[in-house]
Amino acid sequence: MSSTTKKRKADTNVHATSGNKKHPTESNADDPKTARATFHAEVKYKQLSLQDIHDRIQALCRRVPEIPESNFALSNHKKNGFTEKSGDAAESTVPLPKNPCPYDKEEIRKWAASLQIVIEEFNLLVSCVSPATYIWGTDRSGAAEQNLSLLSGELIRSQEQIMARVTPRLNDVLAPVVTLVTDKTVTKKLPDGTEIKQNYFATTLEDPEYVDMCFTILARNAPLLRQVLLANYDKLLQSIEDYLAAQHKDSQHDARGFVY
Repeated sequence: MSSTTKKRKADTNVHATSGNKKHPTESNADDPKTARATFHAEVKYKQLSLQDIHDRIQALCRRVPEIPESNFALSNHKKNGFTEKSGDAAESTVPLPKNPCPYDKEEIRKWAASLQIVIEEFNLLVSCVSPATYIWGTDRSGAAEQNLSLLSGELIRSQEQIMARVTPRLNDVLAPVVTLVTDKTVTKKLPDGTEIKQNYFATTLEDPEYVDMCFTILARNAPLLRQVLLANYDKLLQSIEDYLAAQHKDSQHDARGFVY
């Protein structure tokens, strides 16, 4: 074989070898973890771990509003003002409750709004638990699957308790049912003798007595409502800690165990 033929074959092998080589960036692009990290950086998203969620629920517990020292009682100034206002009930076109709420509505509404903010943030955090614990089913051990099922059950029960016992009481105060009524009618007479009537509408409480009763119930039960909320949050904190401990133990016995 001639030297020219050998050289051509060598050149062919060099080109084939160089053609099979991939650029380092192309190799990284084929790595799913690297690709996801790049995508997360692009959309400015950072996944919360279960420990992050645990810490944020702890922070929410510290933000649960305390009961005012006055226990929502009306001040003397507000009592006098309310008595004078309620005395004109017979002349008012808007129905007023026969038994006015004996508590400070402004303070109750302020407390309820603060508590509602905490509950809203908690519900959003609970929605982050599923992404934080996700792993393909066949890659999860039997013990890990059972641990996750127990944690999910505790989350659902806590949300149900809060939605059934606390949230309705807050909604009755923060968003009472209102109705549209005619506030006044103005009649204008034109030079040609025709009349134009203009109706002015206003919103009013549909059932003022029921709303006042809701304020009274919330003020009376505020300490227990706060207790229900904190008790469920504290239970979830313990559940997350137990889950993480169980997962760590499972990972030591099964290489497929999910580690945070």
